[in-house]
Amino acid sequence: MINYNHFYYFYVTAKLGGVSNAANYLHISQPSLSAQLKVFENSLGKKLFRKEGRKLQLSVDGEKAFAYARKMFDIAADFSESLKTPSEKQSLRIRIGVSDQVERPFVADLLSPLVVQKRKGLERIFSVSSGPDEVLGKSLRSQEIDLILTNRTVYSEDLEEIAAVAMPVKLFVSSQNLKSFKMRVSKGTAAESFIAASPWGMVIPSTKLKLRHETDLYMQEVKTRKRIVFESDIMSVVGRAISDGAGFGFLPTPYLNEEMKMGLVSAIGPKNGYWQHMLYLIARKDAHRDQAIEEVKNAVKAMERWS
Repeated sequence: MINYNHFYYFYVTAKLGGVSNAANYLHISQPSLSAQLKVFENSLGKKLFRKEGRKLQLSVDGEKAFAYARKMFDIAADFSESLKTPSEKQSLRIRIGVSDQVERPFVADLLSPLVVQKRKGLERIFSVSSGPDEVLGKSLRSQEIDLILTNRTVYSEDLEEIAAVAMPVKLFVSSQNLKSFKMRVSKGTAAESFIAASPWGMVIPSTKLKLRHETDLYMQEVKTRKRIVFESDIMSVVGRAISDGAGFGFLPTPYLNEEMKMGLVSAIGPKNGYWQHMLYLIARKDAHRDQAIEEVKNAVKAMERWS
């Protein structure tokens, strides 16, 4: 059996980067803490720390132990906070899983205003992780995360969509490319006309992404084709390649919102886009929704104004 006091001492020592800081935090002497860490290592039969000069670093086994400790004590802290009344709470952790189908920098733009907002007497901590939708679904059900941001619909009795937004998909091209080739475009420019006249190839998501499937369907619908010069399963890389002038491509307008403001890219297409790419915020049906969850939901809904 693991001695959980020793496990906690190890967690604090690893988190604070050394015995001295940890001993001050735990209000015990350094020799006492060092002795208890040694007992813990002996009980596991593993070395959890290694010396590098004067610094104490985690060993490979220590890294593994710390990953489990962080999960366990974060959950314990969340549980402790959940027992407090609203007036007693000092911190609130909001854990959001982002589908690997969704562009990451866009998520930062979405959540940043919420991070900087202040709530009297309450510190909010946003924890964002990414992964495949199937993995995130399991994490949501096991309460390891509170929300999922994804572009896929959910058909489940225990999960539900609490917010959805339709993002217009337009054709994007580097403004510098347009200037160099003296090409003029407007919102009314037909995508197929631009594609036929463009000297550049397409920058496109890889075949495992939903947006690629939507793009292929649209290209079939307008009966046009173009050589592919760049593809990636990382959406932010696709956006960066378009912005840098590698070619043109179809993306939801919020994904390149900042680049449009800076004049780095030009958007071609009607206000509602050539089609709409959906984004969903998913939660457990039985979950309590506090103010922070409602704020994330409202932020997703407010994305309509980004378009």
